[in-house]
Amino acid sequence: MLVGCGSKPKPVTKAQYEQHLQAIGTNLYTAANNLGESTATAVFNENVQKLQDTINNSADDLDGLLPPGAEVQAANQRLVQAYRDLAKEFEKVKDARRESYPKALAALVAVQHSEPARRSIRTAAELRKLGINVPVSATVGPST
Repeated sequence: MLVGCGSKPKPVTKAQYEQHLQAIGTNLYTAANNLGESTATAVFNENVQKLQDTINNSADDLDGLLPPGAEVQAANQRLVQAYRDLAKEFEKVKDARRESYPKALAALVAVQHSEPARRSIRTAAELRKLGINVPVSATVGPST
């Protein structure tokens, strides 16, 4: 249900919005777990790219939605921006992997603790306080 650039966001119900968040969580979980498939530079970086693409697609999906309520809409836009910023952070992981696998792992940890990752977690918590069911898998980073 991607909405093209310049299109009006599609109004959705709370349940529909939560379905999108659930699908995003599932997709992010799958893409993140694929990072461990190989330590080979090309495969590893391809999997990082797939995770970046998943995060960007998630941002695009949410940007095309108009959930109910001004507060939820504002939080949704903050989550969209956090996802877009987070996707950019993964470039550092690919660059580090070109140097060494241990540097790539350290870069991954740094991304998980980056400001965009923390923002996605804070925004998910805001949405939960507003009564929206946001799966933990819809964020990247430590849950505390």
